[in-house]
Amino acid sequence: MERRNFLWGAATAAHQVEGDNQHSDWWRWEKEGNIEGGALSGKACDHWRLFREDLQLAKSLGLNSYRFSIEWAKIEPVQGEWNEEAFAWYDSLLQECEKLEIVPMITLHHFTLPAWMADKGGFAVKESITHFVRFASEVIRRFGDRIPLWCTFNEPLVLCLGAYLGGFMPPAKNNPELIGVASRNILDAHALTYDLLHRRRKKRLGPFAHFPLEVGIAHNMMDFLPDRVWHPIEQIVAGALDRFYNRAWLDAITGAKQNFGLLGLIKAPEQNKMLHGHRTADYIGVNFYTKAFVRWKPRDSGEGVITQLPLGVSFARKEEPQSDMGWAIHPDGLRKALECAASYNLPIYVTENGIADRADRYRRGYIFDHLLEISKANENGANIRGFYYWSLLDNFEWSKGFGPRFGLFEVDYETKERKARASALAYRDIIRAHEGTAAPQADILKSLR
Repeated sequence: MERRNFLWGAATAAHQVEGDNQHSDWWRWEKEGNIEGGALSGKACDHWRLFREDLQLAKSLGLNSYRFSIEWAKIEPVQGEWNEEAFAWYDSLLQECEKLEIVPMITLHHFTLPAWMADKGGFAVKESITHFVRFASEVIRRFGDRIPLWCTFNEPLVLCLGAYLGGFMPPAKNNPELIGVASRNILDAHALTYDLLHRRRKKRLGPFAHFPLEVGIAHNMMDFLPDRVWHPIEQIVAGALDRFYNRAWLDAITGAKQNFGLLGLIKAPEQNKMLHGHRTADYIGVNFYTKAFVRWKPRDSGEGVITQLPLGVSFARKEEPQSDMGWAIHPDGLRKALECAASYNLPIYVTENGIADRADRYRRGYIFDHLLEISKANENGANIRGFYYWSLLDNFEWSKGFGPRFGLFEVDYETKERKARASALAYRDIIRAHEGTAAPQADILKSLR
């Protein structure tokens, strides 16, 4: 596989697919009844047992890359004690990727914490930086010479908002000031891990040795729109949310000012002056799903009031086609997100893009339409190197439980049987048609559409 070829992938997260993440904060939070319908992740998709089968399924679609996370709570279930069984399992997963020539993109943190770290205060406390970097260092020591693509944190701002404002992630504290504090600590942990990866770079081993080392984050981006285009306050707020939600983390990892505050809601933490002018990303990972309508003085709670301000956010018009999550299908927003990311002059990977669609009614068109927007962004100067559909499998969708169905492969949660959806076969055909190309091509996509 030559490095110039586009990476066609799919993504998963450990807690959502592996199962039995008993030493994590999420496992405990589920037991406390915080998931819709009282769901528990349990065995999830049993990827821990069936990972070889799952990678064969990925290979059957022609995927040449797989993004997955290494679960800190399994690696270090007790503070200071490494779990050799867990390391051996991740080694086996990497070996299977190498055998099948599927390039691994490793995520070091995808929302979950070891319970002992959560008990210390999670990323809202300064010592979290030391603990995370120690965990990352051990993973790097064992696997660093075999992995070309590293994602330190998945959606750090979503994590902070969910934990300290939105109430949809543990510890579900309503303390907006901690959003800025946790963001600063995560940034510091990311920067130290970035430097560690590049400083410890040794001779590369295995089938991906010719890939350059690339380190970044996976950043959720959203198209913020005024609910009423004529409303001046909604226009201002949509712009402010765009700067805070879409641009603050991109500014921070590229050495610009760290804008982790939001006037009237989130107090900006002290700047890390060491990072001014210091880029800590080799690429930008873009996670994109939908748009957000911003309404000043919402009419009812159904419009998603999420702050102490008279502000509502909704993710679809009632008349629009929607995913199982209630999110609108909005391909144009992906192009806008990519063009924003491209302004930072770094390579881009679409690290997540997909739809929860139990009936598989929209997914085929969703994939085509979003890949078309990627082709447009590339034509406009973006350097997009890969696309990871979310998700390879149906999985445990955090606070929503097992209801939403994002998978290319349907999972029967009773028998753990996997079944390819028709949209998965469409994705396979797209990949086959693009063999040897450097990016999705509009003419190829339109011929298949």
